[in-house]
Amino acid sequence: MKSFRIALLAAAVAATLPAMAQQTWSPFYLGAGAGSGHLNEDGHSLTGLNNAFLDNSDASYTVRGGWRFNPYVGLELGYYDMGKYSFSGIVPGTNTTIQGTAKAKSVGLTVVGTIPINTFDLYGRIGIVNTEMKASVNGSNNLASFDGKDHQNGATYGVGGRWEVIPHWALFAEWMKDDKVKVDSYLFGIDYKF
Repeated sequence: MKSFRIALLAAAVAATLPAMAQQTWSPFYLGAGAGSGHLNEDGHSLTGLNNAFLDNSDASYTVRGGWRFNPYVGLELGYYDMGKYSFSGIVPGTNTTIQGTAKAKSVGLTVVGTIPINTFDLYGRIGIVNTEMKASVNGSNNLASFDGKDHQNGATYGVGGRWEVIPHWALFAEWMKDDKVKVDSYLFGIDYKF
């Protein structure tokens, strides 16, 4: 039974090779996309307040450019805006209400591995990013306020698919995550290959 499964897998791989060989590729591309960011935190974990409210979804977008060494491997430089998330809560034992926002964006370099299938690409990415996290907090008594930002380096990764609808133009859908920021970005966009 095991040898039958191995033979079946080998036949499936062999059947995809002609389709993979037909794929045309361009070494350079530019792209942009937008979608939704989801912050994987709750109000308490973000602020430390038990009664805090957090709006944990917002728009996100990306601008990117890449260079493919061959149809299967490339490098990509990308900018990701992962959204702005608002929160509010009451400081225990006081009448002070706080309101604020947390925002994250990053710039990174990733290695992109691609499986080309006719006019469709499946891809995965892994790399390093520099992430800027900004927070702004204001208290209702106007005595308490805070603005700050922090830069950190970390890993990023994601998976996606790209469909070349007409020569040089492709639509993509991608999930991306940054290790330093607990945001899942779901992006849709367009790439121009030249």
